[in-house]
Amino acid sequence: MKFFSYILLGAAISLGASSCTEIEDGYTDIDSWPTVVKPVDYEYDITAENMGVYNKSDFARVKAALADGTAPAKVKEEFELLKQSRFAGINYIPNPLEWVVRGKDDGNHGNAAGGQNYQSFMNDATAAYQTAMLWHLTGDDQYAATCANIMNQWAAKCKGGFSTDSNATLLAAQSYTFACAALMLQEYTGWQASEQETFKKWLKEKWASGNKDFMDRHHDTCLEHYWSNWDLVCMCSYLSIGILDRNDEMINYVVNFFYRGNDQGMSNGNIYRLCNAFHNDPLGSGEIIGQNQESGRDQGHAQMSVAVAGQLAQLAYSLFKTNPDKPQLDFFAANDNALMKMAEYVALFNLRDGNDQGNAQGSWLVKSAETFPFQKYIYCGGANQEGPLCSCRGAHTHGATHTQVANDGGRGNLRPNWEIFYNHYKNEKNLATGYKYAKMAADKMRPECGSGDARYGFNSGAFDQVGWNTLMMYQGE
Repeated sequence: MKFFSYILLGAAISLGASSCTEIEDGYTDIDSWPTVVKPVDYEYDITAENMGVYNKSDFARVKAALADGTAPAKVKEEFELLKQSRFAGINYIPNPLEWVVRGKDDGNHGNAAGGQNYQSFMNDATAAYQTAMLWHLTGDDQYAATCANIMNQWAAKCKGGFSTDSNATLLAAQSYTFACAALMLQEYTGWQASEQETFKKWLKEKWASGNKDFMDRHHDTCLEHYWSNWDLVCMCSYLSIGILDRNDEMINYVVNFFYRGNDQGMSNGNIYRLCNAFHNDPLGSGEIIGQNQESGRDQGHAQMSVAVAGQLAQLAYSLFKTNPDKPQLDFFAANDNALMKMAEYVALFNLRDGNDQGNAQGSWLVKSAETFPFQKYIYCGGANQEGPLCSCRGAHTHGATHTQVANDGGRGNLRPNWEIFYNHYKNEKNLATGYKYAKMAADKMRPECGSGDARYGFNSGAFDQVGWNTLMMYQGE
């Protein structure tokens, strides 16, 4: 057994609530970013209990509550909605592709017109995930057979993702979804061992390799290029495939990346750049809220960053529950519960005071962007901008300077995964405060559902996070 070898100086990993109640707005804890003496080099105990976002015991608890009628009404409602999902039918027919194209095509890898075709990849990964969930919750092997068929067909035909630009990297959201489906299906006897090995090999060779390549070098661009969500979807994919493959090296890579960034510096998916400034709640709750690296963008992207960060943290935490001697797996606790503060910041700016599930009625909790605390953020500054010179290829057309949180058409269109934050800090950590606005968002959206729910549409943004956490996490008040 390898010994604990990750030492942080300056920034502690706290399992409790924030001890700081007074803070200068716009404070960045850059001076307390950790000095890493040595990265983790753990060996992990991975068993049949580990099933990705949720563990086997989570499914057993929810299944029992559904069977004996003790499940909360919202859990029962989401269960019925999952069974009605367009992606969850036992007769679902997959559409595997030889090449998945996202972004620009050279005319040889996509459809006849040379365009994008990644919708099939999103649909089928979602179908595999949802049918795997329903197999555990119903015990009906028809769901498992459908899931196995989807994954077998993709592994047999697909050669990977393709784009002449960098956008193929974003397919990591679906390779993550496929990996979690496979983790949930491992005990299905109808999915032969040889088929499972073929699928794992496909994920590792065709997708995990690309995840790591992006995190290592960011397509040979500078440290500041690529928003946090690019790192986050790759981290989700690489971690879930690592768990599926029982690969300690892959898991350690993601843990180290979360705390340290890549070898070139602290990439934007790193916790200290992901949540990069702290402010007092302008509404006077006494909470400290944490500015998200993408908060100066449209709120669809800001919420995506938070949602995928929650998904990543939940994936790591489920592994932590079977490896409690490895506290770095508790991403939720990192940098004094920074993820909780970041969720609060984004939820507060996007919430209205109405009671409707769509969050379309009532007044904004925060009147305008001008009244919301924000520390100036310079993204990948070019030669004519403030901040460090961007060494990316091209003419620096991607640089941006944000001086306030974005207030555009994407504001208020809530995405799923608020249930993750509420459940974790209230039920897992038993904190009494600190998640006021995440709770409001979760309460409003419940049942939150996920990919396949018409609330989120059917473009790529609806598939960035899998959702369906009311069903698996909500336990009532």
